[in-house]
Amino acid sequence: MKLGILCACPAEFAPYEKLIAGKAAAHKGCLALEGELCGKDAAIICCGLGKVNAAIGAALLINDFSADRVVLSGVAGALAEGLRIGDTVMVTDTLYHDLDAGLLTGYHPSPIEPVFQCDPELIRLAKALPMHFGRTVTGDSFIEDEGRAELIEKFHPLTCDMETAAAAHMCRALGVPFNAVRSISDTKEESGLGSFEKNVAYAAQKACDILCKLIALL
Repeated sequence: MKLGILCACPAEFAPYEKLIAGKAAAHKGCLALEGELCGKDAAIICCGLGKVNAAIGAALLINDFSADRVVLSGVAGALAEGLRIGDTVMVTDTLYHDLDAGLLTGYHPSPIEPVFQCDPELIRLAKALPMHFGRTVTGDSFIEDEGRAELIEKFHPLTCDMETAAAAHMCRALGVPFNAVRSISDTKEESGLGSFEKNVAYAAQKACDILCKLIALL
């Protein structure tokens, strides 16, 4: 088995650079690193922020690096009450919050389910670890106060981010299991880009730490 780890930004990628011998190299607009991670053969890609970059990164892990499983590792904004900075979420399912689901079910050449389910095997293993479990919603915008209540009412998510649904979408299309581990970088109480920038390195390390524990269970 070869594991593919997808990170959106350099702060999310940095913890893996410390764990794998070798130097990251440019690869088709991304940064890529290969080696042994927690006893498993792995490729890690830093793809850039946003849905298109996430889809590209997932496709590269599968097609260029022969990943048999893709796991997104990174940070997210909390939407559900009770989540704190540094809490880690195992995503159970994900969907786009800024795309009309009808475009996938009615205007797609082969209609698809707009909710992307994550692979149950890793979710089952994660039950042994101190994590939260639930939905994340994805869109190409950073959610602060505006729009938060609407997302909660419409989708009932734990978190929001800018990559997960797109990576899951690509993995479904290519027939590869997908999961996402997200640690909280901002909340309703500590919201905004300032909170994200303050906490992103800490939260990204938390996501990496718990993902490494999960990898060891595979």
